[in-house]
Amino acid sequence: MNIRFVAAVGMSFALLVSAATTGQAQDQIEDLRGEREDNRRDAALVAAELDGLSAEDAELVEALAVIDSHIELQEAKVAASLEAIAAAEEEVIQARRLAADIGEEIDGVRDRLRRSAVEAFVGTGDRGLAELDVGDLLASATRKSLREQVIGNEYDLVDELRTKEAEQAEAERVAQDLVADVEAERTALEDRLAELDNAKRDAEILRDQVDVRVAEWLAVGAVIEAADREITLEIQRLEAEEEARRLAEEEAARRAAEEAARAEAEANDAADNDTGSDEPGVPGSFALTHRPVPGVMTSPFGNRVHPIFGIVRAHAGIDFDGDLGEDIIAGADGIVLSAGWRNGYGNTVVLSHGNGFTTLYAHMTEVGVIVGDSVSGGDRIGFVGSTGWSTGPHLHLEVRVEGIAVDPGPYLP
Repeated sequence: MNIRFVAAVGMSFALLVSAATTGQAQDQIEDLRGEREDNRRDAALVAAELDGLSAEDAELVEALAVIDSHIELQEAKVAASLEAIAAAEEEVIQARRLAADIGEEIDGVRDRLRRSAVEAFVGTGDRGLAELDVGDLLASATRKSLREQVIGNEYDLVDELRTKEAEQAEAERVAQDLVADVEAERTALEDRLAELDNAKRDAEILRDQVDVRVAEWLAVGAVIEAADREITLEIQRLEAEEEARRLAEEEAARRAAEEAARAEAEANDAADNDTGSDEPGVPGSFALTHRPVPGVMTSPFGNRVHPIFGIVRAHAGIDFDGDLGEDIIAGADGIVLSAGWRNGYGNTVVLSHGNGFTTLYAHMTEVGVIVGDSVSGGDRIGFVGSTGWSTGPHLHLEVRVEGIAVDPGPYLP
């Protein structure tokens, strides 16, 4: 394992030489990454300053998405920092372990060097000392050769010792550099954690604001559904009262006719001329003769889906664009069943057209008729407004059969 680490250290020097040719490109990549992160951070700061009270739904949701994206980036960088710290700490352990192993090897070399010196200069072998002390030329040459051999062996040990000491110093330097890297990464981690906490706090504020908007939308839906149930029951009640009134009038007229006929019969001995009532029509026999406003249709009948939140809300009629104060006319002949304020609908007029058919005109700025008025198709019954649950001037038109809302489209002229 020590040999592999030393080899890795050696390779790192070679990589440094190679990196000199690619360092500029790496710096450019890091600059671009830093610029991208700065842009995300700036966008998140701008999003956090959004005024939730005046912002549109789309702005709130978009701002929340920007901050969530920034949070995701910071969480990824925090995770990367933790991994980098763990890896660097493990490398520090390995580097220090290598330095300790090399230290043991240095102790071994130093011990061998001491023993070599002792054996060379204070050895106890008589033969070796005798050979070194001979006085003739041949003996002198032998002594010189032995002396060079001993000294050369010491030089090798000294070179090995220096090499080991250099390896140990390099291992300790690597360990110190890794410790510095760990500390730098810990500092960066603290900054990222602080930034992550701020972003999460900003996101929570925006998320609360979005939740308020969603709750408002749901509350409006609940009010409109309640208003729809209420108007359904009221129209059914008013229609029943109107039908009872009509039947009572017809019964009174029938009795009056019978009395007149009886009187005439008594006077003229003529036959009884009894008059009966018409049968109610059937659904489908009704049609609007006039378009209530000239504006274009802006919202059809049926379920309405919030474009941002995706929440479904029932829409019991169709909406027409209109200018504030513009005339609203009756779609067909009828009698005013209801005229005045209704929850959700604002100022509203309901016309009865017979055969169970009624029309409803909502969000008026002002009502132009009173209950019981008979109107003809094309008569003005009110003015375009934005009362009740409305976001701008328009007409909300409903067609109901026996009080139940149906699609007005097939009945339009």
